[in-house]
This record gives sequence, structure tokens and C-alpha cells, in this order.
Amino acid sequence: MAPKTTWDGRQAFGEQEYDNVYGRQGYCNVSNPTWSAMCGVDDLAGPTCEHPLEAFCPGACSGHGRCNLGFCVCDDGYYGHDCARRKAGLPLQPSLIPTRPWLASMLHEPPAAMEPPPKATRKRPLIYVYDLEPLYQSKLLQYRVSPPWCVHRRHDFHFNNTIWSDMWVYAADTMLHELLLISDHRTFDPEEADFFYVPHYASCLPFPIGIWADYPWFKGTGGPRIRQMVNMLMETVDWINTTYPFWQRRGGRDHIWLFTHDEGACWAPNVLNSSIWLTHWGRLDPDHKSQSAFAEDSYDTDFRNPLQPEGYRVHIQGHPCYNPDKARARGDLVIPAFKNPQAYRRGPLAASAPRSRDIFFFFRGEVGKNRKPGYSRGVRQKVYRMASEGGWAQQHKSLVGDRKEIEGDYSDLLSRSIFCLVAGGDGWSARLEDAVLHGCIPVIIMDRVHAVFESILDVDSFSVRIAEANVDRILEILKAVSERAIRSKQAHLDLVWHRYRYGSLPGLASELRQLMDSNEREQERSAANSTAVRLPRPFKGDPTVDDAFATILQWLHSRIPHTR
Repeated sequence: MAPKTTWDGRQAFGEQEYDNVYGRQGYCNVSNPTWSAMCGVDDLAGPTCEHPLEAFCPGACSGHGRCNLGFCVCDDGYYGHDCARRKAGLPLQPSLIPTRPWLASMLHEPPAAMEPPPKATRKRPLIYVYDLEPLYQSKLLQYRVSPPWCVHRRHDFHFNNTIWSDMWVYAADTMLHELLLISDHRTFDPEEADFFYVPHYASCLPFPIGIWADYPWFKGTGGPRIRQMVNMLMETVDWINTTYPFWQRRGGRDHIWLFTHDEGACWAPNVLNSSIWLTHWGRLDPDHKSQSAFAEDSYDTDFRNPLQPEGYRVHIQGHPCYNPDKARARGDLVIPAFKNPQAYRRGPLAASAPRSRDIFFFFRGEVGKNRKPGYSRGVRQKVYRMASEGGWAQQHKSLVGDRKEIEGDYSDLLSRSIFCLVAGGDGWSARLEDAVLHGCIPVIIMDRVHAVFESILDVDSFSVRIAEANVDRILEILKAVSERAIRSKQAHLDLVWHRYRYGSLPGLASELRQLMDSNEREQERSAANSTAVRLPRPFKGDPTVDDAFATILQWLHSRIPHTR
């Protein structure tokens, strides 16, 4: 909301006219200004931030505390990051979550915090979630300057309705943290834990914090954003070692770290090498270089200052971005990015009637028009150029372009497509999730990269993989795929696509069920429902069964013996 000039016309750093901010009818001087800034604080709303709003804290403080900008202020006798722990001898107090409808529909109190205590014979894995030093988690929520950033859900001004914030592409950070906090797999006893989850929010650091705020900084000020993240995670390990004995007990093998940033764990500090990495970026080549178009995120350029005279690259060199075979078994896992149920509301996974797939090949999004050549390894740019120059839309019923060039509902377009392009961006992109959730066959063009869940699912059974060197033959290759092979891949999607969405959170499950019920009623009213069967078929199961979160837990269960 800063003005772009001073009162006497000199240039300033903002974007608004001076009078809009400080004039007689400006934002800072009257109750009903001619112009209003967006309310950029998480717990306030309205044109002038005059209305209180439910702030975001993972697990909503278990109903035993109040959320204050990322921090839980716990009720007397309760403690922990989410106020789920209570002092010995204190009787169980009722959680306030059921008394707040906007929270009761989203969450529940952690089973680990209730009575009687969970049985030791319950399903494994059992996971201990660290209450981290706030600098590495809660403060990053506090310092963010826009409510949609850094979180998977937030509340709006109208009756505190939930808004799923998948516009924040790194939303799995808070999503997975919250799912673990309220899961039956959470344990308060570290001695019975199979794994230890470290809920750092490093991906939140570079954008709303590193650009705008003067704190926190790690190892001095300045330097690329990626360096701040590396140093923060090294400090996190130091804090764990100072506070708990569990890291050194097994050399970190039973500790889980999530990397949602554009280039996944390519820049992870070496001190984490023995740990389990969950990532969105399954890049396999050992001698990797940064492909980010953002100089601040490039991990190839070193940076030194008096507090870190050796630089930071010495702490990250020598490991792959992702290793599925770590420690004599599958060691890392590529997991899905979070997608709002409304993002695939027109797809058959949401029980919508399958549409006639009249689009042969589809991609809508950033096509690298104003990006550096290394963006997407040049794949999106080349496909876009061939489609534009070759008239693919008219000649081949194939649509490739950005939002301005391809209009229409994105979910509907995906649901009408046979093949969908999956290519990287500045690193990972969630295009595989877009394709799978709509029953569109992914066309993967990423050399030496594992797709989501590729180490545990037969991705080749429902996708087409093309080498980057053969991009110019993409239409030729796809047109050679027989109708029988297409139907086979669509049928295989039927078996696994539910594993690519998150449905375990109570609010997500409720919304998915409502969406599926609505789509099924629409099917019943539609005469088109009596036509020939189209694949994949509309999903009929429980959206909470074997979703992405359950799939991650099942994989972790297989990893238990290899952490000992």
C-alpha cells in the first residue's frame, strides 16, 4: 500500500498514487477511503482490516488454545506447538474445536491427546512430530505478508468459511504437518516411534520472508534465498541435537524431511543425507546443476560473508536430489503436490461423468515466452513453438498455449483430453497430478527424473514417456499409440489415480463426498449417461481410502526395518 511518490512528487518505492494513501480521502485518513489495500494480516479482514478472522495454526491448536499468527497460545496446563500435550495429572479438558463450526468441519482433536490413550498395538508406523523451535516453523507463518502464502487452508471473511490455498504450490508443507498432528499414527512417546517428522517450513522462507522482512536471516544478511534455507536446516539439526537424543541414536535414518521447493532437495545440506526425504522433484542425475530461472534460487553460485567464510555450497555438494535406493532400500519418495478438490471437480475421479475426449493433446500454462533458455529444459518452449507454427489446434485437435491463448475451464479441458504434457518448470511442476486426477494420460518428458510415486507404482502402465531428445517427434509418437493401448492406460489410471489426491483431512473428505454426490446426481439427470462406457470410469470409492497421505504412510511402513 506504499505510494509511488512522496508528498512533493519525488519517486518512492510503492505502486499507489500518493493521494490514494495519504490524501484527504486516502486509506490512512478516512474510514471509507476511495481506495483500500488488501488486508495482509492472517487474523484480520475487511477493507481496513477491521474484522477479526480465524488465523491459521496447524491442527487449530487442538481446541486447547488460541491461534495468534501462526503461534498457539495454549490454555493453562496444555503445551506443545499445537497445545495437544497436557501436564501430568491434569484431567482431560474438552476441546473447543466442536464448538466452532468452521473448525469442526475441518479437523478433530488428535487421538494421541485423548483418553483412554492409544494402544501400543495400533497400526504402524508411529510418528513423533517435533515441536520445533518457532524460528524454523511458527515464526515463518507469523512473518508472511499475504494470508494465502505458506498454508494449505485459510478462512475468509464470510462466516470463517474455509478456502483451500493450493495457489501456494508448496502447500504440502502445512498439509502434511496438519495431517500428521491429527493422525492415528501420531505418538507422544518418542521411545515407541518408528519415525520422527521435522515440520520445518523452509519453502515459506524465501518468498514472503526473505524478500520483504528483515528477519529472520540465517548466517548473516544477504545472499541468495536458497542459502538462507540451507543454513536454516543446518541450524534445525543443531537445535534437535541440543534438545533431543534421537537424531544421533540412529544417525538420522528415522527422521523425515519434506522438500517442496522448486528444485526439491537438490540443495539439501549434507547433514541430512542419511534421512528420509519426501520431495516433489525426483531428479536422479548425481552431478546435477540448478535449472531455476530465478538467480536467488540457483544453488550453483556460492556466497560468502564473515559469518560463513567458506560459503554455503560446501555444505550441499556431493549428493543427488533424490535417491530411491538409500540405505539398502527405497530411501526417498516423490509425493504429490496438494490440489484443491475444486481443481478436478469436472474429472471422473470426482465422480463426474466422463466426457468425450475430443482433445488429442493438451497443455495450458507457462510456455517459457519470457524465461531463460534453461526453463523446463527447453521442453515447453519447443512444444509450444511446434504447436503454434504447425497449426496443431486445427490439424491435430491439440491445444498448447498459455491462459490468454487457451480459454475455458481448466478442469473441463483436462477431462476432455487424451494425452497431457508433463514437463518440468523451474524444477518440478504439478502437471502429472493435473493429468492423473482427470484421467488424462500423462506424457512425461523429463530425462532422469522419477515421476510422483514412480518408485512404488507402475507409472509406465498409465503414461507415455518420451526422451527430451525426441521432443520434435511428440505427435508422431503419440499418434502411434494404438486405441487398445490408450484404453489399457486409462484402465490402469482407474487403479491408482485416487492415490494422487489428499482426502484424509476431515474437511477435504467432506468436500469431496459432497462434490461426488453432486456429480453423481448430475449423471443421473444426464441422458448422456446411457451412452457407451468411457474410460476412466467415474470413481465410486471412499475418498479417504488409499489417498496420497495413506500411500505415504504405507510406504513408510515398508521402511521401518531399514531405519534400525
